[in-house]
Amino acid sequence: MKTQTAQDQSLSDSKAADASWKRMNEAGVPGDLVENLQRQFAATAPRLADPDMALRNLEGFLVGARNPLSTAALFERDLEALPNLLQLLSTSQYLSDLLVRDQECYDLIRMTEGQPVARDTLVDELVSEAVASSDSSAMSAALRRAKQRETIRIAYGDIVREQPVAVVARQISFLADAILEAAIAFLRRQLDEKLGVPRRRNGQPARFCVLGLGKLGGVELNYSSDIDLIFFYDEDGQTDGERAVSNREYFERLSRDLVKLTGEATDRGACYRVDLRLRPEGAHGAICEPYESMLAYYDTKGRTWERQAFIKARSVAGDCDLGDLLLTELNPWIYRRYLTLADISGIKSLKRRIERRSASSGEERANVKTGHGGIRDIEFVIQFLQLLNGGALPEVRTGNTLQAIERLEKRELLAVMQLP
Repeated sequence: MKTQTAQDQSLSDSKAADASWKRMNEAGVPGDLVENLQRQFAATAPRLADPDMALRNLEGFLVGARNPLSTAALFERDLEALPNLLQLLSTSQYLSDLLVRDQECYDLIRMTEGQPVARDTLVDELVSEAVASSDSSAMSAALRRAKQRETIRIAYGDIVREQPVAVVARQISFLADAILEAAIAFLRRQLDEKLGVPRRRNGQPARFCVLGLGKLGGVELNYSSDIDLIFFYDEDGQTDGERAVSNREYFERLSRDLVKLTGEATDRGACYRVDLRLRPEGAHGAICEPYESMLAYYDTKGRTWERQAFIKARSVAGDCDLGDLLLTELNPWIYRRYLTLADISGIKSLKRRIERRSASSGEERANVKTGHGGIRDIEFVIQFLQLLNGGALPEVRTGNTLQAIERLEKRELLAVMQLP
């Protein structure tokens, strides 16, 4: 086996590189295959974001492989495999650690090539796993394993196959939908066995829905986004089990268990950071409300900023027909025919609070999300224009920011845009 050659000019530490190649050899990769790896690495390194990081992670990947020899032989047979893997290994330490820890992730990306998967397909796969899970700890591990593996698939499509941003964000959002659906299926089976099925007054099973707001609602999640959720059910009543409880108690337990199952930190991390502050009355409100209470709250107490937040509302899990019915009923409240002076004053006040918070943290210029002219500014202006025009122009009613920009531009409403 040769040591590092003069071709490896992209590496900053030649001694560390030589040590890495040596450890791969000692792990069971023959010298001729190590030399093949070196040649492929040298050819790929100039295109990598961080060649040193890529080599360190390649070492970890091969040394930790079930069969380092067969993995290295694969790279010799398939001349695209190693360069594509190196792109991932040089881009994200988090993704690299996942690949090293769970090498079935690599099998998945080789099978799928990072191609997008339909929402219903993801849901069906994860719900099937939920049905098979026997206890909460097994389900928690299954959800986190699915989150990590599917994230690797999506990242491969993003980084290696250069899929459009909208496609990547949609895939990340659909994965969150599927994880929530699987968690609900598992938790409802558990609660039904303990408490019975919650029933409406007519005897039919009561329905439960999760609304997603923010980036999840807009189908534009990124890899590290929180998920903003609101829980509600259709009607009061009680369960039909021996230990009967009210529907409110049943669905409050379901909601709390759902937050714990998806949001609790474990040795595999959390699936998501769950934020419930956009629910009625915020942190002081009930975690889950019946349908009629939701309508009454927004009709009598709903504020302008809540209308702005509901532009992005989407039924993401549970009974989505129930969620769509609620959002249809709320449409006239969200998109009024005109904005009052009080509405505009409320929007201006909210904008000033956001700017003060950003300035006090020293991020008014540097932060791409919260800084001046950043993502939040763009979203704020677009949502203001949607509130302003959505009553008369239903076509601008969309939770997705990129779609909203396109539709507002088509109506020539961006040329006169002014920050409130």
